[in-house]
Amino acid sequence: MSGLFCVRTEKKRGMILNRIEKQVDRIIAGLKINEALKNVRFIREYGSDEAPSPVNGMTAVVSVRDMSTEKSYIGGYLSPSIKGESYSAGVEIRVYAPATENGSGLSEVVSEILLGLKTADAEKTITHSEAASIEFDPDMNAIYRTVSFNMEFCLCEEV
Repeated sequence: MSGLFCVRTEKKRGMILNRIEKQVDRIIAGLKINEALKNVRFIREYGSDEAPSPVNGMTAVVSVRDMSTEKSYIGGYLSPSIKGESYSAGVEIRVYAPATENGSGLSEVVSEILLGLKTADAEKTITHSEAASIEFDPDMNAIYRTVSFNMEFCLCEEV
């Protein structure tokens, strides 16, 4: 029976990750329509696009950092016929600028991303967002700042 449990657990985990990835894609698509971010190249970490090294222009590398189950529901205040689970996911957007340009425009782009998250998140899943200070990545010869945000959502179904 434990083999069946592992398959169901992996399938469920895949469904959850798929939901997170789709939501992140929607948010990034919403950010891309911002005129101030038109020259920023958004790529997914571990995706088909590799981050350029060295960095030639503004590049935003998007990655899901963590995921956890917050609560499980069976009935309750939602409805007696609803069951499901509430999840939380941590997402990072590392915005790189060429070191040769001293990170020109980096803080402005990060500010636009932080402001844009509010409108890009049409489903209102983002619960917290913040930006880290400027750092240097010697491997990419780039200056970067990290924007991180948390998303919460429920995967529920009627029983």
